Amino acid sequence: MSLLERFDFFSPEVKNNPYPFFAEMREKAPVLWVERFQAYAITRYEDVAYALKNPALFSSEDILLAGRNREERSPLKLGSVSSLVTSDPPLHTRLRGLVSRAFTPKRISDLEPRVRELSRGFVAEMTAREDFDLMDGLATPLPVTIIAEMLGIEPSRYRDFKRWSDMIAASTSNLSGEHSEEALRSAQEMLAYMTEVAEARRREPRGDLISVLVQGGEGASALTPQEVNSFAILLLIAGNETTTNLLGNALNALVRHPEQLEWLSQNPSACAATVEETLRYDSPVVTLLRRTTQEIELSGGKIPAQSSVLVVVASANHDPRKFPDPDRFDIRREPQGVMSFGHGIHFCLGAPLSRLEAPVALQELLARTPRLAFAPRQPERVEYGPSFTLRGPRSLWLRKN
Repeated sequence: MSLLERFDFFSPEVKNNPYPFFAEMREKAPVLWVERFQAYAITRYEDVAYALKNPALFSSEDILLAGRNREERSPLKLGSVSSLVTSDPPLHTRLRGLVSRAFTPKRISDLEPRVRELSRGFVAEMTAREDFDLMDGLATPLPVTIIAEMLGIEPSRYRDFKRWSDMIAASTSNLSGEHSEEALRSAQEMLAYMTEVAEARRREPRGDLISVLVQGGEGASALTPQEVNSFAILLLIAGNETTTNLLGNALNALVRHPEQLEWLSQNPSACAATVEETLRYDSPVVTLLRRTTQEIELSGGKIPAQSSVLVVVASANHDPRKFPDPDRFDIRREPQGVMSFGHGIHFCLGAPLSRLEAPVALQELLARTPRLAFAPRQPERVEYGPSFTLRGPRSLWLRKN
C-alpha cells in the first residue's frame, strides 16, 4: 500500500512522522480529496501561500469539516460570534484593529525580563532532577504563565487555564460533534469564568489584556462579551499551545542532532535562528482551514467553489521548491517565508510572543545544561497530541549528558 493510500492525519504512523506523506502528496496529489474530512488538502508551498494571501478566494468563515461547522465540533458553544480566525473583512479588519492594541511591539518587548525570570526559575527547578520532562517542567508552564499574567488571570487559576487550553486543542480534532461530560463541563467553567473576569474589568480596568479588550472601543466598535470570550480562547491557543509545541519540537530535534545542540550551546545568540528553523522543520501548526468562494485553479489542480480546504502549512515548509534539502535540520539555515504562523491578514497575532519566549527559554536551558540527551524512560517514538491542526510532544524526557 502506497503512502497516499495509507495517509490519515490520525494514524500513529502519520503522527510520528508526517513529512514523507506530505512529500508524496506534493508530488503525486498536491490537491488531495480527504474523504474523512470531506475537504481538499493542499500541500505545495506555492498553493499554500496563494490560499493564505487571498482571503477573498479562500474564506475563513462557514467552514465545514466532515459535514460539521466549528460550532458543532466545539464544546464551547459561542453561538454565531466570530473571532480573528473565523472571520473575513470587513469584520476581521475591525476585530484585528481592536485586539492589536493588546499586542503592540512595546507590550511584547516589555515582557522579555519576565520571560527570562520565569524561564530561569523553571529551568533551575526542572534540571535539579536527574531526569526531567521538558514539557511538564518548562514548555508548558512558561507560556501558560505568561499568557495568564497578560490576560490578568489570578495565579490560583493557572492549572484550570491549562486544562481549558488542552480541552480546546483536543476539540479541534473532534469531527463527530459529540463531546464528553468533562469537555462540556470544562467549556462551561471557562466561559463562566471569562465572562466574570470581563465584566469585572469593564467596571474596574487594571491594564491587563482583558481590560484592553473590554475597553477597546465605544458603541458599535466595542467588543461584545461573547467577542471578549472568543478572543480569550484565541489567545489560549495563539499564546500558549503554539509556544509549548514549538519548544518541545525544538528540543526533540536538537537532541536528535547532537552536533547542532553542541554548536548552539557554544553560540547561544543563535537561539532565535534555531527557533525559525524549528518552525520550518517541525511546525507546531500542521494545517489551517479555509473555504473556497469560487472554483480555484492551483498549481496542483482545481478545487470547486464552496469546498473546505486543509491548508497544510507543515508541508509547505518542507517543499524543496522553496527550501533546499528541506528534510535536513540546520539551525544555521535562516529560512525565509516559513508558513507556520500563517500569512497575510490572518498572520498569527501571537507570533511575536512565541518568538520572544522560545529563544529566551532555550538560552536559559542551555546556559544551565549545555549537554542534553534523552532519558532512558523516553520512548524512541515521541507521542504527539490528538489534534490534527497542532503538533508537539505530550512529554519529552531528558537528562543532563
